[in-house]
Parts: sequence; C-alpha cells; structure tokens
Amino acid sequence: MKVLGICVFLLSLISCSIFQPKTVFDYYHPDFHCVDKMGLRDSEFWDFYSEKYKEAVTNYSKENDKLKKANIVFVGNSLVSSFPPEILTSEFPGAVNRGIPGDMAEMLLGRLDSTVLNLKPSTIVLEIGGNDIRDGKCLDYLENQHRQIIQKIRTSLPNTRILILGIPPVLSKNINSVSPVVNAWWARIAQENQNMLFLDIWPEFRRKEIPFIKEELAFVFEGKQDPIHVNKEAYIIWARKIKSYLR
Repeated sequence: MKVLGICVFLLSLISCSIFQPKTVFDYYHPDFHCVDKMGLRDSEFWDFYSEKYKEAVTNYSKENDKLKKANIVFVGNSLVSSFPPEILTSEFPGAVNRGIPGDMAEMLLGRLDSTVLNLKPSTIVLEIGGNDIRDGKCLDYLENQHRQIIQKIRTSLPNTRILILGIPPVLSKNINSVSPVVNAWWARIAQENQNMLFLDIWPEFRRKEIPFIKEELAFVFEGKQDPIHVNKEAYIIWARKIKSYLR
C-alpha cells in the first residue's frame, strides 16, 4: 500500500535525523524560546517533510473516498501510525489507521476533514503533541491547537466518541519533563466535553523508580533503543487499555 510505504519511510527518516535527542528542545533551559507557529525550526527539513506529508494526506483521502465509512479511526503521529496492523485488526475489527509520522497539532487540525471526519466514525482514538514538544512549541499555543481539534470534531460529528491517548513516557528526559503537562490539560479537556475520555498510559509504561519508559517496552532501532518510540509489547498493553475504555 502506497500510504504505508510513505509512513514507513517517514518514520525511519524522522527516527534517524531530526528527532534525535540532541534536537529535542529543553523547556527548562534558561535560553529556551518557544515557537507559536506551524512548521519546524529546521526550515530545510520542514520543506522536505511537508511535501511528503501532503502525499500521505492525499493518499489517505483517496482511500477514504473508496472506503466511505469506518467505525473507529486511529489518528495522530508516529505512535499511532506504528500501531501494529495485526493488533488493530484483531482487537479493533474494522478500524482504520490515519496516523502520520512527525504529525503535529496544527497539521492534524488541517487534515481532519479529508482523512478522518469524512469517514464519519463512531469513535476516534487520537494521540498528538509529542512532536510539538520536541520542537519546542509554546504550551499555550499547543493547548489552543488541541482545543481547536476537539471543537472541529465536535462541530462535525457531535455524537462521535473521542478517546485521547496521553503522551507516554519515553527515553528522553526533555519530553518526559513536559508531556505530563500536556496530558494534564488533555485530561481537563476530556472532563469538559461529553462523550470524551482520556487514557493515561504512564502507570503501565513507566519504570517504578524513575520517570522513563520501561526498557523492555522501548523500540530498538538498528541495535539501539529508540528514544521516542515503543515496541510491539507496549502496543499490546496499550491496545488492552484502549479496549477497556471503549467497552
């Protein structure tokens, strides 16, 4: 499938280049300055990535035109696009995956109509925000983008159930220091909206002693632990928790 090829390519590209630990911004550094606009700080990579992103959106849109309807849509960044297909098929029959590696809140907001909402799902499972943290987006700006995403879904599909997947712990201290803040407002947004739930996976993924993902759940890439992704065992745990929320 062409879309799958694009996503695998983007996932490997992002894992190997822009989102290495040295490029993850530290919100607590005295010289840190946040960004409140669409795009990436690396303008050269952004130009390349945005073109590939458009290709993925176009192909998802074409698939949706053929599919017409889906009961459950998973949408978000690489943590969603990397959800093993066999797990989705067995645990969530009829679900479709509309994740794109590297996705960010404002980009997702722009593609909701053509890749998610036109399928008129009864349930949307959404995970977004980690890449925004990596690139140092201003937190008030990011929260506003998240609220706009929910408002857009609610306006188009008022009866659709929304399950927000909180950003999990990873192997980057800079991400782990900010993601609980994002998760806290996601939980608050869920409480403010009917038919919306928030799933915090930290209790299942976190090491007992420190705020990092369990080593046995981290994705291994070319013999090294990937700092931002999770492995199949983690997805099995995640799927089980998601199912319990969707009953």
